[in-house]
Amino acid sequence: MAFHRIAQLGLALPLLTIVACSPEQVIKREPGSWTQKVEILQLEGKGATPQVKAQMQAMFDAMAGMSMCLTPDAAAKENLAETMQQIGTRGQNCTVDKHDDTGPTIGLSAACPQPGGGVVKLNVTGTNATGDRNLTMKSEGFTAKGAKEGVMEMRVHAIRSGPCKPGDITPPATPATTPAAKR
Repeated sequence: MAFHRIAQLGLALPLLTIVACSPEQVIKREPGSWTQKVEILQLEGKGATPQVKAQMQAMFDAMAGMSMCLTPDAAAKENLAETMQQIGTRGQNCTVDKHDDTGPTIGLSAACPQPGGGVVKLNVTGTNATGDRNLTMKSEGFTAKGAKEGVMEMRVHAIRSGPCKPGDITPPATPATTPAAKR
């Protein structure tokens, strides 16, 4: 398993700020215009050169200028554990081991078996409020024999700036979900 597999999951992690709560009565993000800043804290492994890290950070910095419209429907459907399971539809088959979003903190861990052996372990921790979410996300790759192949850790800070505005990106509606993800 190469660094690119860890990076693929790592690039998907900031999207989790869009969908990071369960259907239980927990702190939900308020609908409206959201922006996020992504900071790469750690990037190690084969192919993870300082230049690659700088290019990825530049891409995330450029995306920080964009805002997303979180619709009331999308806010009501947010579910971090189900989102992790959906990453499995891209060949990751992730299993959520821990899922805690019952208050002002968020915690999630998952294991994603890789084709040909090995696993990518994901860990998400952070704070959660109706208008502010600050998460640290870590993705670690391991070979079939358990040797560490690489790591990507980033901080994602999302802030609500008010009602949706013209020019906000509005993601397509999320399809109805199947039974709740494993917890």
